[in-house]
Amino acid sequence: MVVKQIAIGFAVLILLVAGTALIPAASPQDNEGVNGGIEIVGPYGVQSVSEIAFGTALPRYPEQTMVYKTVDSVVSKDDALKIAERFGMSGAVEESGGRIKCYVVKNEPYTFEIEKEAGYMTYTWNDRYSGVDPRDRPENLPTDEECRKIAETFLTSHGLMPEGAAYSGISHGKGSAFNVAKNISIATYKDTCVHFTDTLSGYPVAGSGIYATVGGGGDVLKVGKRWRDAEPYKEFPILSPEEAIEELKQTGVVTTVGSPKKAVVEEIKLCYYATPPGTEQPYLKPTYSIRGTVEGENGTGTFFQYVPAAPELGKGLY
Repeated sequence: MVVKQIAIGFAVLILLVAGTALIPAASPQDNEGVNGGIEIVGPYGVQSVSEIAFGTALPRYPEQTMVYKTVDSVVSKDDALKIAERFGMSGAVEESGGRIKCYVVKNEPYTFEIEKEAGYMTYTWNDRYSGVDPRDRPENLPTDEECRKIAETFLTSHGLMPEGAAYSGISHGKGSAFNVAKNISIATYKDTCVHFTDTLSGYPVAGSGIYATVGGGGDVLKVGKRWRDAEPYKEFPILSPEEAIEELKQTGVVTTVGSPKKAVVEEIKLCYYATPPGTEQPYLKPTYSIRGTVEGENGTGTFFQYVPAAPELGKGLY
């Protein structure tokens, strides 16, 4: 190990002297938390704001909407193998330890992993998704529209596109290196992550979706799926957008801006909010997703908040 480290250090020193050293500055973006159907609220706390204004016209929605009951199921070893086979993978199914129990299938260079209780699934082309393969340089990446078609075709042809899935957006993972001699950052890696969100009653389900990450040459480097199965329960009266804004004044907003003073609502949409499978959530309730900008003592930024829209089921998201 020491010899290897010395050899690597010596090689880097030579490159530095030559003026062509590239120092890694970033790695591929982890797309699992991107707002595209698999959304993670994040670590930021809720803060009260004294004034709320409108930067957009409020939409109109029906006076009542369907509430859904969640359906949870435990993934078996046979289930895991059958899903892995859709990716063309076979072989032994291993069980991983730790707090979250998973089934794992490895067929180099691919790894398939699925949680036993939550059902969260990933399929990864390990070496390519690491961000160091020259095939994934930015100039080798297809256009966003081409990547969308590639992702849709891959998921559909492999039986992975769930019923109700709808295209919701694109994000990019990027990597770069720093050229010491020229004092500039050089793009070395780029991928396109295509997101699809679950829909119920025509509305998106925040926290329930699937994505496919496309790299150089149109190769699929990763697939991730977190999906909350549900069945219709019954319709309930819901808050109007105006009433949801009044609730927002009581709940506060989620933002990184310190001491927020004024929030401007730029978007308010009806959706459903899903926690990860495996957590206790009896119902998927209609919920308002509210987003916008906020002004604080030392700057401006963005905010978001989810306001439950079915009062009969309580004010909690689940």
